Amino acid sequence: MSAWRGTWINLLAFVLANALLAAPQHGVVKETYGGREVIVFVPSKLPARGARALVVVLHGGMGNASRIENGQSEHPLNMDEAAEKYGFVVAYLNGSKAARAFSEEQKAWNAGGGCCGLPARENVDDVGYIRDTVQLLGEKYGIDPKRVFGLGHSNGALMTQRVVCEAGIYAAAVPISGPLNLTVTRCPAAAGRRILAIHGADDQNVPVAGGYGSKGISNAHFESEEHSRQVFTASEAAYTILIVPNADHRPEHIEEQLQRTEHVTIAEKAAQFFGLTKPAN
Repeated sequence: MSAWRGTWINLLAFVLANALLAAPQHGVVKETYGGREVIVFVPSKLPARGARALVVVLHGGMGNASRIENGQSEHPLNMDEAAEKYGFVVAYLNGSKAARAFSEEQKAWNAGGGCCGLPARENVDDVGYIRDTVQLLGEKYGIDPKRVFGLGHSNGALMTQRVVCEAGIYAAAVPISGPLNLTVTRCPAAAGRRILAIHGADDQNVPVAGGYGSKGISNAHFESEEHSRQVFTASEAAYTILIVPNADHRPEHIEEQLQRTEHVTIAEKAAQFFGLTKPAN
């Protein structure tokens, strides 16, 4: 009996140890999917598995997930504080190397329309990568597939819009300083989705009216926000354009103006738009 009990206790300890290892940790967790690092923030309080929400954050061109999460750049896209307050999971995803001459830390997305850099030239399947990563994260962290949302800036905003158009995995999205850069008239996968496009009125990198920007290095021709609105509206999605006066391309400057006019940060505005602002219990 004692030998059987010892075997049973060892087996139970093994099962419990593996369960703990498999369980998401609180705080920042680093995952790897498809050879790319994914930085996940898990709040201290969450709804039950299967009822949880996920916000996917995409960096701009030449950026990366780590720089957003640790506040080095594009810090208004950092959703950690809001996630802790309201109880949802955040995933900061990485694109791939922006150009052969650049470092591995300088990344970009194949957002369509020739933007941007090496990922566009090599036709990297970033839509497929993001879709598959969201599915894997959903399974591991107990995410409700109907509560997945997207947030991105610049090249990451263009990519966010492309994901809404082609993959249909986001219930709602907030692209900042970047339109849908595809020459399409409809996005069937976007039916029923909601988009809040935030854009600085003085953006010279990705002009609100489209065309080539006088700043930036992408050398891409951009579609207009109005083109995006028409495409998504024709696709039975809700597309709202928020033009921010006295703001340029940078999310920091856009946030400064939002705080002056609406007394809200980008993270809080996104959480409100996604319907995630019920405090975590």
